[in-house]
Amino acid sequence: REAVVSTQSTGDCNELSWDDEGDSFWVITGQQRWNWKDRICNPPNPGDSWCICMWATARLISRVGCENVHINCAATDVDYVLNSYTDGGVDLAPAKECLRAKCRSGGQE
Repeated sequence: REAVVSTQSTGDCNELSWDDEGDSFWVITGQQRWNWKDRICNPPNPGDSWCICMWATARLISRVGCENVHINCAATDVDYVLNSYTDGGVDLAPAKECLRAKCRSGGQE
């Protein structure tokens, strides 16, 4: 289930670099072969953010740190994630901790 909305690209559809190696979200989460950013950030749905699954969120946070992941709290199903334990066999603890810090502490990102 896609429950987290995260900024993934610049306004011109260029992917963000998430780590010192310049890896994209797709590389870090092992989903490069499913990279469909061209259909996400171009018309008719242009933007810089999209829904990502909980397991990918947890992996991204584990790799680059909560402080480096930009979460749209208002568009994220925070309660659903906080009440979940695993997704795709991945422990969601890193995602839950990050969501608590960013979305529940009054720091609406």
